[in-house]
Amino acid sequence: MEEKKILITGGSGFVGRHMVKMFSDKGYRVKIFDITEPKYPLDKNTEFIKGDIFDIDSVTTAVKDTGAVIHLVGLADAGAAQKNPMKSFQLNIVSLQNILEACRICGNKKIIFPSSAAVYGITEDLPIKENFPVSPTNIYSAHKVLCEKMVQAYQKNYGVNYVVLRFFNVYGKGNEGVIGIFLDKAKKGETIESFGPFQYRDFIYAGDVANAVYMAVAHDKATNRIINIGSGRGIQMREILNLVCEFYPQAKWVEKKADFTMYDSIADITLAKILLDFTPDSSFGFLKRIVETEMKD
Repeated sequence: MEEKKILITGGSGFVGRHMVKMFSDKGYRVKIFDITEPKYPLDKNTEFIKGDIFDIDSVTTAVKDTGAVIHLVGLADAGAAQKNPMKSFQLNIVSLQNILEACRICGNKKIIFPSSAAVYGITEDLPIKENFPVSPTNIYSAHKVLCEKMVQAYQKNYGVNYVVLRFFNVYGKGNEGVIGIFLDKAKKGETIESFGPFQYRDFIYAGDVANAVYMAVAHDKATNRIINIGSGRGIQMREILNLVCEFYPQAKWVEKKADFTMYDSIADITLAKILLDFTPDSSFGFLKRIVETEMKD
């Protein structure tokens, strides 16, 4: 039954909640390893382990009887990483090193590592394919590239299998992302300042992300591959801003001059469709759903 047991580090958070539910619904025994207890209810298939990701003994004990590890611990805020690169190094790199070492000690486990579209940097061609060169532009994306190299090195040297999923813009209720910031300001009647309203971004629902992770664990076709996870559709930020202002008529937005280069980011998800049978929501009304989902309780 080991292959039906998984460990989700950092599972108490926004994305973790969706993944815990996904795997529990699929009949997996789920262990959440986190320093913070989940604020959502746990079912009979789920166990919470309060633990420190930097305590290698505790990490190894948690990994021992699981078939796969989904490593969600990290500093996901690029701005925070830029201001505090040492914190980013600890949470993004050292935490991963401990998980990889625990996997090596415990045997050939599979690790699912959430990377980021940020590793591509500024690209000239769209949509972005996995074979595009990585070109990190800040500390956060540089650390993500290093993490990918670490995962690959442990596979090559110790047989620890992996699936690296490069997430684009994940949205959903509880996420502290850009849409949440827009909505928060709109509710307060504050002017929303946008530094890139004409940029295209690829938004992917957290539930679709959880499904991609499930498929990466449950099936072998994606093993030792790097795969984009997005909707495959680009939306201009001004479209989201205008919709937010429709929901909150007292709100307004203005464009602010940026001191950084503007660029577009849209995923090519062909590989995800082939290897993960991935079918994200990009239907008519997709834009409205993005905003409404973040508004719901």
